[in-house]
Amino acid sequence: MNRAAIITAVVLLVSVTIGSYIFIRTISAVVPPGTIVIVLKPDGESRIHTDGSYWAFGRDRVYFIDTKLKGFTEKMEILCADNINMAVDVKWVGSFSVEPDKIKIIKEKVPARNVRKGDLKGYQLSLQDFYVTAMKDIIRANSREVISPYVTDNIREARSEIQQLVKSRVMGRLIELNYPVETTDILISNLDYPPEVTAQRKAIKNAQLEDQKQAALAKAAIEQAKREASIAREKGKAKIEIARADAEANRIRASTLTEEIIRMRQWDVFEAGALSQTSVILLPYKAIGTDSELTDALLIRNSLENKK
Repeated sequence: MNRAAIITAVVLLVSVTIGSYIFIRTISAVVPPGTIVIVLKPDGESRIHTDGSYWAFGRDRVYFIDTKLKGFTEKMEILCADNINMAVDVKWVGSFSVEPDKIKIIKEKVPARNVRKGDLKGYQLSLQDFYVTAMKDIIRANSREVISPYVTDNIREARSEIQQLVKSRVMGRLIELNYPVETTDILISNLDYPPEVTAQRKAIKNAQLEDQKQAALAKAAIEQAKREASIAREKGKAKIEIARADAEANRIRASTLTEEIIRMRQWDVFEAGALSQTSVILLPYKAIGTDSELTDALLIRNSLENKK
């Protein structure tokens, strides 16, 4: 084999080897849903793919940015102005920003994690990792600054106000730092006393309710006594009126008993005695007050004796 043939064979072998390497390192895939793909070239050029398919060759590096909405919650105990800890849960809801200038910041600032899972073969830029690294302390610090000046007795009524203040401060700080995130909302998902304080306040509340119950019962008893006294007074008034009516009736009856009526009643008694079986006849004195009356009485007596 001559020298030219050897050189040609070597060149062909190198070409095949390089081609095989490039073919093996070539990636062709579809952009996963809710993901942005960045293909970074060795010379620093980057291509951003938001949908469709993408290609990566040889030394190209592929980055995956998760753009789906996510939420992270911070559970804290915050010392308030009255030296009582409040249990507070602050939840941040948001996602990575997909604006071109923000994507560049994500690529530069967000920790990359090597992944080989399903459609993801490359480096994943995780929102969770960025949150833990760069956002968590901002949310906790601003929440403490907003909530700590409040007194716990009034803090629940101020929930909406507190939530707006925390949201405003956190979003302002994230914008100031030019962080590549979009905040959908910041929620105060829990605002409560620690268990021991809750138990103590519950005991106080129960005692207050019991006092209110006893006061209500005492008030009801007083009102009942007043009603009974009022009824008794009305009954007494009624009895007095009845007695007055009886007295008035007796007075009227007494005023109508004339001499004639009394005499007639005496004769009624006399006649009743005459018709009885007794041998003694009682003659009212008034019945013989005049001669004519005496004559009438004697005639009646004779008549009675003749009947025997």
